[in-house]
Amino acid sequence: MKKTIAVFIFTVLHLFSFAQAPRVDKWTFSTEYSSNGEALLVFTLKLDAGWHVYSQNTPAGGPLPMVFKFEPNSCYELLGKCIEPKPHEEYDSTFETKVLTFDKEVTFRQQVKVKTTNCKIKGTIEYQVCKDACIFKETSFDFNLVKITGK
Repeated sequence: MKKTIAVFIFTVLHLFSFAQAPRVDKWTFSTEYSSNGEALLVFTLKLDAGWHVYSQNTPAGGPLPMVFKFEPNSCYELLGKCIEPKPHEEYDSTFETKVLTFDKEVTFRQQVKVKTTNCKIKGTIEYQVCKDACIFKETSFDFNLVKITGK
């Protein structure tokens, strides 16, 4: 009986010992339509104070860049790359290169051509949130679009 109780206590303590990564980032997604069958996918990231993320355009040899991955679907076409605002730039002695970062709030935009009446665009964003250390994250997104045509 003592052995069973000891195993039970050990199991409960073990389950509570797993710490979850802090939630320091919050994504929101929206869509802006134009009358020419195109849409703008808007990705907004809000970060807690003191945290930052790296740009998509991080130089070689630097930290892992942010990556937007879109699942292929014949209902849409990506028009260019995902656009980001001008990042904060500074030299990082750890990587021995300049790093490009965003803090507080940042918005990314991806222009798409919608080819069908109803279109679901899905994908993921891979990135790191960093303060004293970095945490790798992967966030899923999906947009349900409709094709709007002009007169």
